[in-house]
Amino acid sequence: MSQDGKYSTSHTRYLRLASATVGLAGLDVLEVGGCSPPALVAGFAPKSWTCLNLNKKAVEAFNRAAQQAGLTGFTAKLQDIATLDARDQFDRVYSINSFEHIRDLRSTLRQLHTALRPGGQLFSLFGPIWSSDVGHHLSIPTPKGEVHFFDGVLDPWEHLTSTPQKLRAKLAALYGAETADRAVEFIYDYPDLNRLCEHEYLEMLEGSGFSKVLVLRNKHGSPPKVAGASATRELLLVLKKGGAGLVEKFAALVKFSFAYLRAR
Repeated sequence: MSQDGKYSTSHTRYLRLASATVGLAGLDVLEVGGCSPPALVAGFAPKSWTCLNLNKKAVEAFNRAAQQAGLTGFTAKLQDIATLDARDQFDRVYSINSFEHIRDLRSTLRQLHTALRPGGQLFSLFGPIWSSDVGHHLSIPTPKGEVHFFDGVLDPWEHLTSTPQKLRAKLAALYGAETADRAVEFIYDYPDLNRLCEHEYLEMLEGSGFSKVLVLRNKHGSPPKVAGASATRELLLVLKKGGAGLVEKFAALVKFSFAYLRAR
């Protein structure tokens, strides 16, 4: 999953994991919350690739690159997943580092279930989630450089064990009042973060209509005894529209495990 000390999207790595686990070749794929490089995607031979993303520059860049490469059936749309109007159009849903940002994830899961053809699968790997040690996602520029959630500025789980007032005082002493105010606003009020805990994600799966094929956790540290805190930093979900038997679940685990080991 993520590399220690960095938290960036390695498109090649994630596409390889998804391709090995659920397959992409010859299939209609919906990418949610991102725009993987179209030339890279083409190497996995999907029949079509549709991106839904709210980043205008990323959408424009994807469409421009796809057009220049002559890739038909590859398109990106500046569209919120909540407005998706699609029934039985896709074979796969692919989503990387997005589910922790979707505000109404419960409704989104139901929409994605509808968008998939029978037997279709969803592959999502995402984090850090709110209940983890760095779930606050803090990442803001300052006159002294970026304050980032892997910098150790906040203690593990401090966004859960402390209060906005205490964090503001701590950060003001380090960076000044203006940066402290921006940081606290980012942590607790920034709208592009759903602040769901691990148990809430898992509860949502039960009412989504999906069958769970594979649920894996990337864990870090020992959480404090405070409501919601968990060791899980990232979640991997492989879900299916339709029933999933034990053999299929075991096969998905084996495929992902081998692909993950090769990608390290």
